[in-house]
Amino acid sequence: MLKIGCCGFPVAQERYFKQFSTIEIQQSFYRTLGVKQVENWRKKAPIYFEFVLKAPQYITHFPNSPTYRRADLPQEKRKYCGGFKLNTVIEQIMETFFDRAAILKAKKFVFQTPASFKPTAENINAMKCFFSYYKDKGIFIWEPRGKEWKPEIIKSICQKLNLVHAVDPFLYGPPVWGDFIYFRMHGNLRNYKYCYSDGELRELLNIAGSSGYIMFNNSEMYKNALRLKEMLKELE
Repeated sequence: MLKIGCCGFPVAQERYFKQFSTIEIQQSFYRTLGVKQVENWRKKAPIYFEFVLKAPQYITHFPNSPTYRRADLPQEKRKYCGGFKLNTVIEQIMETFFDRAAILKAKKFVFQTPASFKPTAENINAMKCFFSYYKDKGIFIWEPRGKEWKPEIIKSICQKLNLVHAVDPFLYGPPVWGDFIYFRMHGNLRNYKYCYSDGELRELLNIAGSSGYIMFNNSEMYKNALRLKEMLKELE
């Protein structure tokens, strides 16, 4: 089954839940999700609705990242963050993260690394330690950014650590490993403000096949996701 959704709520939650069967939560990347917040989402959503959570930036991004402008972690703890470090601060963050995931019944988690996270021996070893430590916590989806991550390196890491390779196929080519496809559609390399044409959406369906996830993360995500759903229905 091919699931189509958005990265974050582009419209009112009640409206979104009626139109889609999945979402990738972005707020979990920037800040700690509140208990009442996630309980409310789960209560509003249909029983079949699937939440996918984006992992906290504190795992993947260093404190000098501009994304930390929206962070809720105290300044004195930020030095322990980034690069898949394992320490008591990170363990506490992940414990809370998985607690919120349990409320949402979420089992899939997206880890997006920035282009500044290079394929060095140190970084790859840190990933191995981190994902080995949390290997029983769910299904991990990894989106490497930047041209330095060559397909053979990505495949080797995903194979060894049982990761699903997430990718925007229009920007970086097809995924190289995983039990299912997970596309994160960002628009284009220079501009988040982007609307996919019908021709591009048809091409996307051809690439995706019949199962997996297509998550839109561009300015016209809602419009594009709805149109892709229409196209998919026409093919049935």
